[in-house]
Amino acid sequence: ELPEGLKALFRPMTVMVPDLVLICENMMMAEGFTTANSLATKFFTLYNLLKDLLSKQEHYDWGLRAIKSVLVVAGALKRADPDSSEDAVLMRALRDFNVPKI
Repeated sequence: ELPEGLKALFRPMTVMVPDLVLICENMMMAEGFTTANSLATKFFTLYNLLKDLLSKQEHYDWGLRAIKSVLVVAGALKRADPDSSEDAVLMRALRDFNVPKI
C-alpha cells in the first residue's frame, strides 16, 4: 500500500489493445494488396493461433513487430512479381519468416 501523498502523484490511465486486423489490413493496402481485407483476417488468425498454441519462449515473437516484418517482405515480393497471386505471395513471406523460428 502506498502513502496518500504518493498516491496523489499517480493518475489512472486506460490502455487499449490495438486492433491488429485493422493494422494488418492497412499495411497490406499500403503495400499494394487488393484483397487486403480477407488476407488480413486470415493472417491475424494464423498469428493468434501460433501465439496461443506454441510455447512461450523468447524466440517466438508473434507481436506487431513480427507482423510488420512479414508484411513489408510480402509487399516487396508483390512488387517484384506483380502477376503472382496475393495468397501465394503472403504464404511465401510467412513461410520464409516463420519456418526458421519453428
